Amino acid sequence: MTVKQKILIVDDKKENIVALRHVLREVEAEVIEANNGNEALAATLHHDFAVGLLDVQMPGMNGFELAELLRGEERTRELPIIFLSAADCDAEYLFKGYQAGAVDFMLKPFDHRVLVSKVEVFLRLDRQGRELKEALRQLSERTVELKDLVEELESFSYAVSHDLKAPLRSIDGFTRAILESQAGKLDEQGIQDFNRVRAAAQRMGLLIDGLLELSRITRHQLKTRPVDITAIACEVAARLKDAEHDRNVEFVIAPGLCAEADEHLLRAVLENLIGNAWKYTSKKPSARIEVGSLPGDGRTVYFVRDDGAGFDMAYADKLFSAFQRLHRSADFTGMGIGLATVKRIVVRHGGRIWAEAAPGKGAAFFFTL
Repeated sequence: MTVKQKILIVDDKKENIVALRHVLREVEAEVIEANNGNEALAATLHHDFAVGLLDVQMPGMNGFELAELLRGEERTRELPIIFLSAADCDAEYLFKGYQAGAVDFMLKPFDHRVLVSKVEVFLRLDRQGRELKEALRQLSERTVELKDLVEELESFSYAVSHDLKAPLRSIDGFTRAILESQAGKLDEQGIQDFNRVRAAAQRMGLLIDGLLELSRITRHQLKTRPVDITAIACEVAARLKDAEHDRNVEFVIAPGLCAEADEHLLRAVLENLIGNAWKYTSKKPSARIEVGSLPGDGRTVYFVRDDGAGFDMAYADKLFSAFQRLHRSADFTGMGIGLATVKRIVVRHGGRIWAEAAPGKGAAFFFTL
């Protein structure tokens, strides 16, 4: 239900209040009147006002004194005040009014249309302020809900990593034990069946690890700072070469690549993209992997390019979805988690990622941050 907005008018002369009510008759707000400062202060205890119209020259407490008191209270500190004065105003008089907390000053007689226009502006600002407060309240509630969901996700992740992986390890372990102890009693088909059970259990374990990694990335708090992309790429390349030193792969890594990013997450991006390039060039006697950057539309575009197996761009929409693969497991191993992880990291950095490729002609992955 929409709460009707209210306007406070304060004047010691009844005829002035009647005139103001007449002027404001077409304004969509309720007018609350007060004949002096004390009545006005009492009214603020019972009503929330969008704007106050205060006469300056009143007996007892004048408009300036009332405005200073309103500014001193938390409830009315932000109340917009328009002073209405019949006195001749010099610069010092106006300054005193603004110093007391006025947002506007109008001299009598004034153009009624101008007053109505100004009042409507403050009513609109009040509505927008209320809407903003409501949006912030809802956001605060949503933040609490999300915090609870994160805690639930962490509990689920713990359950997955311990309660679900434990039975898988048992299946794999007992199956291996049976193969070892009963090897002489099993025929070829039996051995194959047990090996399939072990492979399935191991694959399920890897899938769970992949899901947990995606979960960790979602919860990871970004800590951005300058990151040396060139140095990380060189580290990844050196580690891959050490692991398979017999492969003939040329790495071309551009010098001076850097970005403002979370170093831990950006390292995961480069490890996945360069690791994929290494994997999909494995069937070539010699290969080339390039890491570099291009000028973009206001953003640097980073890329990892290879001359390996590539893929059909007709299926590119599946690239960044979890557990989606464009090559047979028999040709290239993998769970289909890596690129989904990369995309999630890039999106969290406010960037985007895309690819260009052709079967047998390599692939290039581009991303911004």
